[in-house]
Amino acid sequence: MIEVARVEGYAGDNLNDAIKTLEKKHPLAADGNTNDFGGGLQHHLRDFSHHFSIGGLFFSILTQFTGLVVGTDKAGMLHVVSVPESHKMCIGKNFQEKIVFGVIGWFFHMVSDMAGSSGSLMGGTGIPGPLVSFMKELSALPFFKKSGDGDMEFRLWVTKLFNGTLLVDRDETGKIIKGSVQKFDLRTEIGILGEIDRQVLPVLVNQCVVRSFYFCRRLAREVNSLGLLGISDLGRIAPEDILPWGTPTMRRMVTVSSGVFAGVDIADATVRAIKSMNPVKFFLRVNYVGVATFVISCVSDVTLERREAQGGESEEEKYERELSDLRCLKLDFQRARILHSLMRARIAYDIEYEARPRVAAKKKDWLEEWSRKIAEAVGLAWVANAGYFLEGAVLYDAIDKLYDVDSNSSWLWLVGMEAVRFKPYMPLHGDNDKIYEGLKPETDYLGDVFCERQGIVGKKELRALDKAVNSARGKLDGAAIKRVVGAAGTVVVVAATGGLAFYFAPAIAPVLAAALGAETASLSGAALTSASLAFLGGGSLAVGGAGMAGGTMLVAGSGALFGAVGGSGISAATSMALATNGSYVLDECAKLVAFCEEVLIKRYGDVASVEKIHAVLNQKILKLEIEIEAIKRYVPDGEMSEDDVDGESGDNGEIDPKKMIKILNRSHKFLRRSSDELAAVVKSV
Repeated sequence: MIEVARVEGYAGDNLNDAIKTLEKKHPLAADGNTNDFGGGLQHHLRDFSHHFSIGGLFFSILTQFTGLVVGTDKAGMLHVVSVPESHKMCIGKNFQEKIVFGVIGWFFHMVSDMAGSSGSLMGGTGIPGPLVSFMKELSALPFFKKSGDGDMEFRLWVTKLFNGTLLVDRDETGKIIKGSVQKFDLRTEIGILGEIDRQVLPVLVNQCVVRSFYFCRRLAREVNSLGLLGISDLGRIAPEDILPWGTPTMRRMVTVSSGVFAGVDIADATVRAIKSMNPVKFFLRVNYVGVATFVISCVSDVTLERREAQGGESEEEKYERELSDLRCLKLDFQRARILHSLMRARIAYDIEYEARPRVAAKKKDWLEEWSRKIAEAVGLAWVANAGYFLEGAVLYDAIDKLYDVDSNSSWLWLVGMEAVRFKPYMPLHGDNDKIYEGLKPETDYLGDVFCERQGIVGKKELRALDKAVNSARGKLDGAAIKRVVGAAGTVVVVAATGGLAFYFAPAIAPVLAAALGAETASLSGAALTSASLAFLGGGSLAVGGAGMAGGTMLVAGSGALFGAVGGSGISAATSMALATNGSYVLDECAKLVAFCEEVLIKRYGDVASVEKIHAVLNQKILKLEIEIEAIKRYVPDGEMSEDDVDGESGDNGEIDPKKMIKILNRSHKFLRRSSDELAAVVKSV
C-alpha cells in the first residue's frame, strides 16, 4: 500500500496517510452514492464498481459513460442510481478521460480501499475479492431468492461471508464474541492464494521429477534403438515418443506419483496431529492441491480407459453419417478410383519424406489398414487381386485419358476438393487407433505433385477452394468460431466413393430386389445377396447386364453430377468420419455449396447443373421432413420437442427416437441453409 502511494507522490511511511493520498488523488464517482448502498459498512459490497474483479472494472467504466452506479439494495435486488452532482467531477469529460478515470483511477482507488478506508484503518470493510464479487453479482439475479422460511438465502449468505458474521462464535446470549469475526474480503482471498501457492510448489516439483525421469528414460531408449551417433541425428526421434505428456504410460505414472505424494502428505499430517493432540493441525497440514491433483488424475485415467474400451462409432454417429449422403455430387467408378489413389499417394508421399523411423512405421501401418478398408468397400465392384490403387505415372495417365474423353473437367475439381479435405491418420474405428494418435502429415503432395502433374487444378486455386469450403461451413453453421475446428476428421473417405453404400449394399439389395419383384425367395445367404445385386444391376454380365457391380452402384445411389451433371455414379458426399456436433452433414453441405459456387458457377458458368443439384437437395429436405414427422408420431403420446434430446441409444443398439429427432433437426437446418445458399447463387448469376 505504502509503495503504491509513493508511486503517486507520497513521501511518508504511515499507512493511514498513504490511504488518504490514494483516495484524494483517485476519487471514485460511486463514492457519492455511499448512502444509497447501505453506508460505509456495506457499500463496498453492494456497489458493483467497488468490486476488485473484471465485473467491478466493467461497472466502473459503465459509470463513466452513463453516470449510473449499479449495485444491490438491502434486500439484494438490483439497484441503479445516478451519480450525485457532488461527484460528477469524477466523471471524465471526453472518451480518453472516461477510460483513464474508469480504469486507472478505479485501480488505485481499489488499492486504497483494500485495507479498509482512511476513516477505519484495517478494521474497515475492505473490498470484496474476485470470488466474493462474482458471488455477489450473481446473487442479484432473480433466480436467487429466498427459498423458504428458515432457509438462509444465497444473498444473505454472501453478505455474512463478506462481513465476517457467517462463522462467528457467540456467547450464551447470542452476542458475537469479540475477536471471532473473520471477514472474507480481498485480503483473505490474497491470503488463500498465498497458501495455495505454497501448496502448489511441492506438487509441481513432484510432477517435474516424474516427467523428467520419463523424458530421460525415453530419450535414452530412442538414442539406443535408433543408433544415433550425434546431435545432428536427434531429428530422427519423434517428439511424441519422448515428450512427457499425452501417453498412457505418462498418465499412469502421474496418477501413481500423485497418489504416493498425497498418501505421504496425509500420513505426515496425521502423525503431527496425533503428536500435538490437536486434530485441527491435521487439516492445516494437509496439502489440498496434492489431493485434488490425485483425484483429477484418477478420474482422467479412468475416463480415458473407459473411452478407449468403448471405441468405434456410436449408433448416433452411424445414423448421422448415413444422412450425409446428399446424393448430389457423384463420381463414376474410374474417377472414384483416381480419388482414392490420390488419397493414398498423399500418405505414401508423406511416409517417403518422414525422417523418423518409428513414426514412418506407424504411418505405414495406418496406410495399410486404410487401404484394406477402401478395398473392402469397393470389393463388390472390383475384381480381386487386380490392383485397385493407381500409382505414379499410371495415375496421371488415367487422369489425362479421362480429360481427353470428357472436355468438361469439373470432375477433377471435385476430386481435388475431396482429396484436399481428406484428413490423413485420423482414427479408423479399429483396435489400432490409439497407436495412430498424434500422427500428422508433414508434406504437401497435392501442391507439390498433383497440381504440377495436371494442368487443370492449380495449387493456388485448390487452396482457395479449400478455404471456400471452410467459409461455407462457417455460414451454414451460423458460428464462425466453430468452423476452425472443422470435422474431427474426414477419415476413411469412403467419402467420395459411396463406400458406405458399398458396405450396406449386401443388406439393402435383397430388400430392394424383393420389392421390385425379383424371384429370390428360395435363396439365402451369399447366394441371395449375389442374385439380388445382379438383379438390381440389370442382370448378370453374361446376359448383358451390369452384374453385381451395377447393382452395388445402384444401391450406392444414382447420380446428379458426373463430371458436370448426368449419368450414374458413386456418391462423393458420403464420409466415414469421427466428426460430431452435426459435422457429417454440415461438412458435406459446405463442400456442396462451395463446389457449386466456386467451380460450377465461377469457372464453368454451369447454372443448369446447380439448378439440378438444388432440386435434388430440396428433395432430400422434403424426405427428411417426412422422416421427422414419422418419428415424432412413433414416440408415445406425442411427447416430443426439439429441446427434448436427452434420449440415449437403447440396449439393443438402436438409436433412441429422441436422439434421432435431434440429429434430423440439426441436419435439416444445414440442408435448408444450403438450399438457400444455392438459390442465392443461382439468382445472382
